[in-house]
Amino acid sequence: MRVILIVFLIQFGYVSKAQMPSKTKTLLAVFPHPDDETAIAEVLIKYAELGYNVQLIIATDGKDGTRVTKIPAGDSLGSLRKEETRCACKIMGIAEPIFLGIERLDTKIGTGNYFKEHKKFLDLLKEKVAAINPDFILTFGPDGDTHHSEHIVTGSAVTELLLREGWVEKYPLYYVAWTKEQGNMFDLGYVNEQYFNVKIEYTQEQETNALKIMPCYVTQYTADELKEDREKKLSDKVNSIYFRRFAVAKGMQKGF
Repeated sequence: MRVILIVFLIQFGYVSKAQMPSKTKTLLAVFPHPDDETAIAEVLIKYAELGYNVQLIIATDGKDGTRVTKIPAGDSLGSLRKEETRCACKIMGIAEPIFLGIERLDTKIGTGNYFKEHKKFLDLLKEKVAAINPDFILTFGPDGDTHHSEHIVTGSAVTELLLREGWVEKYPLYYVAWTKEQGNMFDLGYVNEQYFNVKIEYTQEQETNALKIMPCYVTQYTADELKEDREKKLSDKVNSIYFRRFAVAKGMQKGF
């Protein structure tokens, strides 16, 4: 019925083709844990405000993340951490997060179990990426943001999937890339600025809205840590985040 109405409106001159709404673009962010979305919350908020369908995939449920909570590791903690990310997504105005339920993405569960979980992650990721059909994907780069092993593995798995399936051009992939100054300020991995490809600027209001999600994560941050993080972010007047695009050279040569 909607298609018939659109054709009628164009045919009889009520609207032009240029006035008709275009296909909604989709941004997909892929991270390992509930709370990793905080790394680029300003970007997710900005693109949601621009009308993008902003999708978030979380590989694990974070059930081992006993950082500042008295709740022991296990399903109860995992359920609470998923609610923390749902809380954040509502504030950011983005879609309900997708949890893949991977146990862990490191060898703390044993090498054999890790191999099984990694394969499971790739299989589920392939299914979800194909279904979501994003215009581009954001994830962590080789530094893993904080050098966290599961951060590194997640970014590598996304990269592996695109290389394996021949999707490098179909789904442009961008890694979060911090400046040296940002890295030193927040104790993050950083990238030499000559390799930056995209600069996303955000408003003070968007940064303020990003800070509003932080109290959602009651199991991961103390009040003092939230206060310190807020002060650091507000003191950083750059208000921009950089990304590095994953690119592959094509063509065969006989030697290096």
